[in-house]
Amino acid sequence: MSKLGTPLLVKVEAVHPGEASITGSVDVQPMVHQQDKQGKPYPRQVIHNVPYLRIQGGTSALIIDPKLGDIGFIIISGRDHTHAVTSRQPSPPASFRQFAMQDCVYVGGFLNNGPDQFIQATAQGWRIVTPGIVSIEATKITANCDIETSGDVKAGGISLKQHTHGGVQAGGGKTSPPS
Repeated sequence: MSKLGTPLLVKVEAVHPGEASITGSVDVQPMVHQQDKQGKPYPRQVIHNVPYLRIQGGTSALIIDPKLGDIGFIIISGRDHTHAVTSRQPSPPASFRQFAMQDCVYVGGFLNNGPDQFIQATAQGWRIVTPGIVSIEATKITANCDIETSGDVKAGGISLKQHTHGGVQAGGGKTSPPS
């Protein structure tokens, strides 16, 4: 049993992000040292080019690439998975290697500090928090609800708060479009 490659706690030492269409890899440092019979610790070597997890189904994904210093686990394969990782197809093992740390994947998000941006499911609905900008790229957005903001709303470059109407006359007349 001691020869089996069990999951191992690791820290991200480098991130090699892929494009949106391809998952990247990380270099990870195992956080639990080996030790000899006298209890003397021996740090493990950094494991390079470890594929990491993305939450994905078909062509839809939640892309949150790991960051330097993140803590997670590696899951070690029973056989050399080099050909399967490279080709992304079912493949024979690349060698007779078994339960080796080189044949692992990274699953992150354990023991990290609290995030400053997140999407959270609550009993009241979804909560999105970010110190930056939320950018939505879509052909159309449809909302079946009231929309409230403490800021301004602009459409076609025209401010809802700051626009003016020309041609206003007392009585039953109508205003001209905003300018």
